[in-house]
Amino acid sequence: MKRTIIFVFAMLLMFCPAALAKNVTVTGTGMSAAEAERDAMRAAVESALGVLVDSSTLVQNAAVIRDQIYTQSRGFITNYTVTDRSQYVGNEWRVTINATVDDSPDSKLMSELTRLGIIDLQLRNPRIAVYIPETHITRAIPDPAGETALVKALIEAGFSNVTEVGTRINYPHPLSMSAAQMTEAAQKFGADIMIVGEAFSEDIEDTSRFLPGRNKTTQRQNCRARLEAKMFILKTGQIIASDGTYGTGRDSSGAIAAKKALAVAGKRMGEYFVSQITGLYTNRQEVEVVVYGSDFSKINLVQSALEKVRGVKGVRLSNYSGGKAVFAVMYGGSPQNLFNEMQGMTTANFDLREISYNTITVRVH
Repeated sequence: MKRTIIFVFAMLLMFCPAALAKNVTVTGTGMSAAEAERDAMRAAVESALGVLVDSSTLVQNAAVIRDQIYTQSRGFITNYTVTDRSQYVGNEWRVTINATVDDSPDSKLMSELTRLGIIDLQLRNPRIAVYIPETHITRAIPDPAGETALVKALIEAGFSNVTEVGTRINYPHPLSMSAAQMTEAAQKFGADIMIVGEAFSEDIEDTSRFLPGRNKTTQRQNCRARLEAKMFILKTGQIIASDGTYGTGRDSSGAIAAKKALAVAGKRMGEYFVSQITGLYTNRQEVEVVVYGSDFSKINLVQSALEKVRGVKGVRLSNYSGGKAVFAVMYGGSPQNLFNEMQGMTTANFDLREISYNTITVRVH
């Protein structure tokens, strides 16, 4: 039976903060009951993947999806129940199943999609726009400290395409923005991911000022801040992460104390979103680093540099022969970022020979 292959771009799976399982009821056909059952399994995987892929990606990967994904459909289904099995005129069988497809970030299905290079390189370093206006109870705070701290956390994690929106758009209540409004904002800034939120700070009464002998001229101001934000994926139209964090600050200036509190909350929120975007991905994505060196001491320099890169969870020498070493590196960023970070961790000189979706080839001098 010919079927139009419908494939979802793996972005939602990549960024999803929790394990997923897709339960579907589908019908397959074939010239035997067994063939119809296999076709139903394929239909279950196809249904779980969805209909979000763009046409160019669909055409480009159609053969690979057919040969590498759908031929393994049974392996992607955790369990299924046959709810109907019937034979029709012409000896055609129809089998209906209720199946649970494992599409969690660490599933076999996701691993296969990653191995086959279906996920676009750009999505490993997505374009992120951040919009979080701030208020100190009743007055707006210029140059938002929370938004800046959140952006800094993203950049430090290896995301290089981050835009701090600031005052370039204006919504009274960003957390109430509709999907259409967030889509419009993301498109305006060319973003794959839109992070929107609100932050406020307030003074905290310092009861210690009532203590005997307290020098009022050195009294410091205390502030508390709250930052709430959500993350919107343009491709899928889904909000896939949301949280709220607190921070406190203290300074002789009330305005500076407020900014300190907001910065603490922003940093915590940034670390949360980093974990949502890269944490699961780092646990499952293997980047192959091929190294050519005149002797093994040069190879050791590369391994040492790789182990120092932030975000690297494991470095394994999988092969070495004739001056060529192959390392398997568990990493959550892009190969280009891994190469850049690796260079900064050693005095050795690298020549980048080739870089692709999940492979870096270098020569070390």
